Amino acid sequence: MSHKKFPSLMPDRRTFLKIAGSGAGGAALLPRTTTLAAETGYPNLAQLRARHEAAGINPPLKTYRMMEWESHTPPEEHFNINFEAALHAAKDAGAEALMFYSQDHWGYAHYMSDVAVRHPNLKVDNLGTEVSIANKLGMSAATYYSLQFNNQMVLSHPDYGWTNEKGELQRWDARWYIACLDSPYRQYVLGMMNEIFSRYDIEELFLDIFGIQFVGYHSSGRNPFCFCKYTVDAWNKDHPGDPYREGFKTPEGYEARYRWHEKRSMTDILDEIIATARKYRPNALISLNGGPESFPDDIMKKVSFIYAEPITTTTGISIGSILMRGYDRPFYQAGVFSQYGYLDMYPGSIPRVEADALILQNARTFFVGNAPVVSDVDGEGFSKRWFNVAKETWGDVRNVDSMLEGIQPVLSTAMLYSVSTRAALDAQNRPVDFRFSTVGALESLTYAGRPVESLAEFRLTTDELAKYEALVLPEVDLLSDAHAEIIRNWVKSGGTLVASHKCGLWDEKRQARTNFPLADVFGVDYESEERKYAYTSEGVLHPGNFTSIYMESTGSPLAQLLSVSTVGLPGSFVRIKRTTAEEVMRYRLPFMVEDVPHNHWFNWGPPPPGTETAGTAVAYNRFGKGQSLYIGVPIFRAMQTKLRWIRQWIPDFMRQLVKEPVAELRPDPFTEYVHGTFFYDKTREHVLVQVLNTVETAMNGEYRGIPRLKISVDGKRLKVTGARTVWPREEDLQVRQQAGRIEVALQNPSRYTALFLKLAKA
Repeated sequence: MSHKKFPSLMPDRRTFLKIAGSGAGGAALLPRTTTLAAETGYPNLAQLRARHEAAGINPPLKTYRMMEWESHTPPEEHFNINFEAALHAAKDAGAEALMFYSQDHWGYAHYMSDVAVRHPNLKVDNLGTEVSIANKLGMSAATYYSLQFNNQMVLSHPDYGWTNEKGELQRWDARWYIACLDSPYRQYVLGMMNEIFSRYDIEELFLDIFGIQFVGYHSSGRNPFCFCKYTVDAWNKDHPGDPYREGFKTPEGYEARYRWHEKRSMTDILDEIIATARKYRPNALISLNGGPESFPDDIMKKVSFIYAEPITTTTGISIGSILMRGYDRPFYQAGVFSQYGYLDMYPGSIPRVEADALILQNARTFFVGNAPVVSDVDGEGFSKRWFNVAKETWGDVRNVDSMLEGIQPVLSTAMLYSVSTRAALDAQNRPVDFRFSTVGALESLTYAGRPVESLAEFRLTTDELAKYEALVLPEVDLLSDAHAEIIRNWVKSGGTLVASHKCGLWDEKRQARTNFPLADVFGVDYESEERKYAYTSEGVLHPGNFTSIYMESTGSPLAQLLSVSTVGLPGSFVRIKRTTAEEVMRYRLPFMVEDVPHNHWFNWGPPPPGTETAGTAVAYNRFGKGQSLYIGVPIFRAMQTKLRWIRQWIPDFMRQLVKEPVAELRPDPFTEYVHGTFFYDKTREHVLVQVLNTVETAMNGEYRGIPRLKISVDGKRLKVTGARTVWPREEDLQVRQQAGRIEVALQNPSRYTALFLKLAKA
């Protein structure tokens, strides 16, 4: 696994996503175990834990505690490691499944391969030894396989390498050469799959560096195409008369090559690997590093597991987990990354909070070690400090994971994850725009304190949408007629819709529409897209977070927070004409248009607002029994700028639009570093509420608590009769009723708190 931060995006590890903080603090107290569920009316955590421990080996599909020993080892590594002691340390830390290396980024096999390049100092079968000891200790085993980083193959066979249009071999992080799967390397991979699954008791194959060209494309816009002779020949054979290089000159040719290459280097090779593995082990799990941000739908549906480093937010929300849950991936796992245990002392509370951020969303934790097992370290070949940190990391997880299986989210706000928009932007070479919009929406909506879900486009049906109070379309440029009609009828029946920018101005055939498909719902008509302030005279978008448009309140209560002055953000804006909507904000134009190449600019910063306005920027409309808020700028994409007004205004207007949500959590005083989630337990007799303070990740391990947190639910939909914390201590909480809502207060909550709300029986 690589550890480089990708350009143009938030930090990341293997692919492009690196987990962001989650805070911690407060000493964890052991719960009392004397009370029985029958006496209290609540799930008994001690009993659940005991039942979990008695179940025996927990397979990768079930465990919330997977550990990986990263082992990208150069030729100098000589494997002087006490594997027995290291595996006992893993067991003591709480690991229930371990991931061991079969091939690393260098291209070295970690077992006695007959077809691959063995590590030069491999004296024993590392993979076989590790798997055997893990099983003996009651832990299941998975194997890690680096698919496309392979220095050995590319250095010894340069024609096997991913090659750019200039004929240059491509590298990642200036370290790893990337193999092309159109070359004979493909058969090399399948030969190793035959060996691994015919020889070892492996329950799961984890493919890292899968689809890496497209991962790089989606994270930083890197050209995903290979120009080696094998790729060119394969295309020309499949498409006679359509030369490979020539076709990139048209948008249609570009997309045709994109889809063809995507299929060959992801879908087809995955099918071949799955078929090979399951020839020997029919129940083998196949997992990938990555998610829907990079992989097409068919990839997402083929695999058993998706692992991904949760998309980074500065306040520690596990957005990747929300995305994957909305993609109907119930066995999602996400990585928590350690520091090198032999490099420094570091607070175990930081990865602990990162792990807690995952279980908060019911994502299974995947603790990754930065080379924790390496020759001679700490006298036995493994970092004892790292394993101590691993134990602290799972301090909450190992105590509460027994109650997480089978839980289902309480539904309030949905964000539409539009795969169609992503594909359309891919074809325009704009992959990062889509991710910024979805990440920005999920982050800002979470700050409102209501349950937030990502609703994948293929799940958008009348019945599914009826479960939600609010729907957000974050820069959803492509919207089908059928989906528009579903949304229209839902709003008419009482739903709350928020949409932004060029919403639905492409139809399902990617044909431009002349008006919004939901114009009647928005109460506005589309007139034009204004680009001159956001783009240079050469038609290039201004780099960075260049402010290109301003907005100001018209006095509407929905914009009261912004009533003092103007606010600005980057990007083009949409000119609209109101029909039935009320004006909430209007555009205020910059007082000049910059043209830097022609020596015409404003000082160091962007041009300030001038006196000219440009019509309605934000419009509120009632439609049937429902309502909508249309925003003419790419406000969710602009969340990447971390402008304070955006972070505060979006949750503010969501609270105004949906005044009586099914559930809400509000820290006092408010802080973006405190998050909470609501899930029904599998009996649906209780609601599990998890609360997390993530400030420690921002404060480098220093904890700062909050005095009070209020949980509020709609008494008609959630008939709460009692409340009780179950971790880190057992304590009954007072339940109050006020104006149709039920309120529960937490005083001085710890870094992580789990509690149950008891529901009246139907």
